[in-house]
Amino acid sequence: MANLALYGLGEMGADIARCLVSRGVALHAYDPVSDVTLAAGNFHRCSTAAEAARAAAVHLVVVKRPDDVRALLFGADGLCAAAPAGSHVVLHTTLTPQTVRELAEEVRRQGHVLLDAALSRRNGLIREGSLSLFVGGTAEEVAAVGPVLDRYADNVVHAGPTGAGMTVKLCNNWLLYSNRHAALQALGTGRALGVDPDVLRGALASSTGSSWALAHYSDLDEAIVTGQGAPAVVRDRTTSELHMARDMAAANGQVPTSLQETFALLDAM
Repeated sequence: MANLALYGLGEMGADIARCLVSRGVALHAYDPVSDVTLAAGNFHRCSTAAEAARAAAVHLVVVKRPDDVRALLFGADGLCAAAPAGSHVVLHTTLTPQTVRELAEEVRRQGHVLLDAALSRRNGLIREGSLSLFVGGTAEEVAAVGPVLDRYADNVVHAGPTGAGMTVKLCNNWLLYSNRHAALQALGTGRALGVDPDVLRGALASSTGSSWALAHYSDLDEAIVTGQGAPAVVRDRTTSELHMARDMAAANGQVPTSLQETFALLDAM
């Protein structure tokens, strides 16, 4: 497989990098902050985005902050300026569908292709290739990068045209946070009425009231229910993604009540 470039070695990016490197991919990675490095001959830590961009024709963007995406793509020494002509940019950073479409048009004007490939965890480890990708782009564009995506994701869904991947991701997260808000309320009520928290959580998780949120956020939600709150990074990510979901829904008309009510989750966190 030809060289790949990856930008962003945070929690998700680092595990994608580990998966790709373990599967023999020659990976050129850039992150100006993270100290992640892999002791493998096919992992190359680059000192600039341009250095990584020059080494590959497929580029995986996993930067944490949405505000950093534009600088990475369009800076004087950024990805689009340095990448080989006709490169494919696979955008994993969560953004609104409209923002993705605007970025894709600007990337196209600079001679490249941008696809949105929104990330969602599955039940296994990302570093072992357990990952969902919701991909937006034409059938030809998705086919061109399909062999790359299959190297680190075991559930690749072509969601539709550019922006559709992020639409699916934000709908998914809307449901995730809505389920989580309801679970927190149920856990708090049951606890207040004297049911042992472990008994309550176990009973709900094994019955019709179960959800992914209930099953996977046990420790974190225990801290929230008992008034300790959530870590700032989790609260910030939840805030950002809920606002993007609301912006997406508002662009299509009235924001549904279930999404409006889920914002109360932020008060609990």
